[in-house]
Amino acid sequence: MATAASEREHQEALSTMPERRRPYSEIERNLHTGLFSDALRTAIEDSGLSLNRISSKLAERGVNVSATALSYWQRGSNRPERTDSLRAVGLLEEILNLPPNTLMTLLGPRRSRGRWAAPSTPLPTGALWSNSSHLNRTLSDLEKDALRSLWTVSTVYAHLHKRVLADRTLAETRIRKVVRAESDGVDRVIAVAHTEGLTMHFETVNTVRLGRIRTDPETGYSVAEFILDRMLNAGETATMEYISYSTVPEPSTRPYIRHSLYRPAAVLVLEVEFDQKAIPARCEGFYSPRRETPERSLGSLWIGTSNSAHLALSAPDAGMYGIRWDWD
Repeated sequence: MATAASEREHQEALSTMPERRRPYSEIERNLHTGLFSDALRTAIEDSGLSLNRISSKLAERGVNVSATALSYWQRGSNRPERTDSLRAVGLLEEILNLPPNTLMTLLGPRRSRGRWAAPSTPLPTGALWSNSSHLNRTLSDLEKDALRSLWTVSTVYAHLHKRVLADRTLAETRIRKVVRAESDGVDRVIAVAHTEGLTMHFETVNTVRLGRIRTDPETGYSVAEFILDRMLNAGETATMEYISYSTVPEPSTRPYIRHSLYRPAAVLVLEVEFDQKAIPARCEGFYSPRRETPERSLGSLWIGTSNSAHLALSAPDAGMYGIRWDWD
């Protein structure tokens, strides 16, 4: 026999559904991206329920998932992995009035613990870069198989450090990476920089040797080849560190940094260091699964006594990640 409380919840759901429910075609478009985070976020917004309310409903069903964890799931900065979390996903389908296995299917197989493994299929350049045909042309100008070489490695660890000068212009970017070969015979890594109106230059710091560089002044693409200190077979890793910069300071009209991941990574850290005279009023992280999809905030970032802010993500999906700031 249904309790009075459950009956009230049922009536509440029925009364709110017609006025809050979006056209299903919009939900379908969101599900079409194949991203668990997008589907969950759309379903939560569509339900009209707060994250705290959803957390309470899960607790009533014997599963404890905090509102903070739900927020991470829908933003794509984390994903359910543990047994209880996976059980919560099934309950979320019930609470959010979704067909059975809608979210579980998008979540896909459970990621292996311990040694991180990237999927075999990377995102195409058009998913992450504008004017991708120009980028592909620049890559082809570098070498015939440069486009393929772009995808022969995955990122195990990446740390990007950007400096902002006293006049609010942007200085060099220092990139430290651990990369893993996705096939046998990998001896180089291809890096792409895109800054319209500027030509980027590259310098190596250690381990790798700078190879050929190609630029496209028309679209602002710069492509560099880094030669590894040894040839890698599939699954083997290498470290690399390099600096990218422009001889003309990047203007303050671009108060952000952005990094694209063709495949999911193990760890991604973005860091911005501000001069004492150029500390912004606010700073936040953002993410977009594809170039054409709207950017989503990953929350405000604290600027510490070192005058720097950072965004650190564990097991981020493929997509575009960044930090933006505002001086006003």
